[in-house]
Amino acid sequence: MAASKLSATTTTTAAVAATLKHQTPFDGICAKISAFYFDLDNTLIPTRAGDSKAIRKLADVLETQYSFTKDDANLATQNFLKSFRRCPDNSQTSLDSWRTHLWRESLQQKHKHLADDIYPQWLKLRYRYLAVPPDYVQLLQRMRRAGYALALITNGPSNAQWEKVAKLHVRGYFDCVLVSSDLPWEKPHPEIFYAACNFLNVKPHECAMIGDKLETDIKGGHLAQLGLTFWTPLNSSSAAQCLDDVEYKPHIKLNNLLEMYKYFPRLSAVGSLSSSSMASSSGGANGASTTSANHRRGSHMSSSPSGSCDHATTRQLQQQHQLQQQQQHQHQLQHHQHHGTYPRQWAYRRGGSLPAMDCSNSETENSCDSFI
Repeated sequence: MAASKLSATTTTTAAVAATLKHQTPFDGICAKISAFYFDLDNTLIPTRAGDSKAIRKLADVLETQYSFTKDDANLATQNFLKSFRRCPDNSQTSLDSWRTHLWRESLQQKHKHLADDIYPQWLKLRYRYLAVPPDYVQLLQRMRRAGYALALITNGPSNAQWEKVAKLHVRGYFDCVLVSSDLPWEKPHPEIFYAACNFLNVKPHECAMIGDKLETDIKGGHLAQLGLTFWTPLNSSSAAQCLDDVEYKPHIKLNNLLEMYKYFPRLSAVGSLSSSSMASSSGGANGASTTSANHRRGSHMSSSPSGSCDHATTRQLQQQHQLQQQQQHQHQLQHHQHHGTYPRQWAYRRGGSLPAMDCSNSETENSCDSFI
């Protein structure tokens, strides 16, 4: 009997020790999280690294298939990548037309006629290297299986970002997808986070933001008073930077997204859905979200066929915002007429519903500080 009790005590002690080993200072907050907000570029998908790999592979193709010299191939691909990252989209034309134009401008005169042939090859290579890593797909599946709500919140040109969402088949994993150029706000403005909260029927302190940019993802998470912010630095130099002078510091720094398992143990306890069952339950990349997800989120879920807060619901947000702005403007006008002062006017694009956006500030391809 004594031996039995000793054995039971030893087993219990070992279990407690194993639990304590995985405890973190944020366990209490993590337990209250019910929704995850993901950034897209350089968080969920390797945009910068993937684009660099694609452009290097394309340089080889230009040599072997089009008889470019090594120098000519490198010059053309480097010129294109710089131009593309500087301004990946042009609202005056289609994505295909704009990118073909960038290729034509990047090629030497003797090669400009090949732009129409080179562009589709680059596009195919690009999305091969931008694919969501399988381990990250499994993480998203486990999050959904564990009952968490998921939102994708990305800054950048609308057409370019929605193309990524479609070609990389990520839409089916999320209850809500928000692209800043469809809305009156971009990260770090707290309203874009509140919009996701409204759609998912959750409170800000129940949400965690995961992203690679301190100035948009982490700052925005703090401004919106989200429960947690997880920082996934772009590279080792970013990870090594001192955060002493950073006003809005991340709660937690991740080396990669798989470290989320450490903070949310129940993700490891649930089995991940297979890709086939995920496709059938979500209707594939462009299909409806799962029935359980719709039921869980209630009336704040989008009523669009896709189950995501996409173009239809962003138009609704725009209309709501316009109405709020008109009411606010009327109130401010009365105030300033009374006091003899007038406010600075906001600059909008797309029929007065969206804030003007500079391509160089786009999160889509990130800044042009390094290209390869």
